[in-house]
Amino acid sequence: MTEGYGFLQFLFNKYSETEYLNEAWIPINEILKQFLQNSIENFKPTSYQAIYCKVYKSTCKGYKERLFNDLKNLVTEHCCNLKIQLDENIKRIIDDCSNVHMNVFILQFTDFLHRYHRAIQAIVPLFHYLDVAYVRPKMRSTIEHELLFLYKTIIIEYHINHVFAVLRQLINTSDRPSMERIDLLLRLIHDITPESVVTQRDLFKRYCNGEDVLNEIMSNEEDMITSASRTASKRSLDDLPDEEGEKKQIFFHCYRQYEECQQNQPSAKRTTNMIKSPHTDN
Repeated sequence: MTEGYGFLQFLFNKYSETEYLNEAWIPINEILKQFLQNSIENFKPTSYQAIYCKVYKSTCKGYKERLFNDLKNLVTEHCCNLKIQLDENIKRIIDDCSNVHMNVFILQFTDFLHRYHRAIQAIVPLFHYLDVAYVRPKMRSTIEHELLFLYKTIIIEYHINHVFAVLRQLINTSDRPSMERIDLLLRLIHDITPESVVTQRDLFKRYCNGEDVLNEIMSNEEDMITSASRTASKRSLDDLPDEEGEKKQIFFHCYRQYEECQQNQPSAKRTTNMIKSPHTDN
C-alpha cells in the first residue's frame, strides 16, 4: 500500500523546468525528428516504449500544455523547412518551365507528403495519453487533426494550385508521372484537403483509384445535380423560353385579375344581409 502511494506521489509530482527538458522533451524531440525525417533505421521498439512513458509522465506531471505546444512548434519548423525546398523548385520552374523541373517538383511534393503521413502514423500513438487527457477535452480536437492541419496551412494551401497546374501540364506530355504516382499524390491530397475533390473533379475521376474518393465525387455530383434542379425550378419567368414564359405570364395575369375581382365583389353572406336589412339614410 505504501509502495503504491509512493509511486502515485512520484508520478504526479510536478516536473521542474530542468527535469522536463532533460528527462522528457530532449529525448522525445530526438525521436520525433527521426520520425519526421523518416530516418528510423536504428530505431528500436524499446525506444518507442520509453518515449511513450515520457509522454505519459509529462502529461501527469503538469506539462501537458507545454508538451503539446513543443510538439506543434517542432512540426511547424519541419513543415516550414519543407516549404522552403518546395519554394526553390517553384522558382526553378518559373525561370525554366521545363518538364524536368516540373517532374522534380511533383515528385518532391508527393514524397514530402507521403513521408509526413507515415510520420504522423507513428507519432500519434506515442501521444495517445496526451490526446485523451488534454487535446480532446481542452482543444476539442485530436493530435492527428492538429498535425495534419499544420501541414495543410503551411504547405498544402500555399502550393496546391501550383501542384494542380503543373500536373495538368505534365499529364499531356510524354514525361508525365506514372499513373501510380498520380494516384498516390491525389489520395494523399484528398486525405488532408477533401474539398479539393470538388475543384479538381476531372483529375480525381481519371487518375484516383480510391473507392472512398470516387464515392465522394459521385456524392458531390449528385448534390450539384440536385442543387441545379432546385435552382432551375425557382427561375424567374424572364429566364424561361419566350413561348413558355408568355403563356405563364398570361396565366398569372388572368389569375391576378380574378383575385382582384373576388376581393372587390361582396361575399354571398354579406349580400344576403344587405338585402334583408337595407341601409336607410337618416
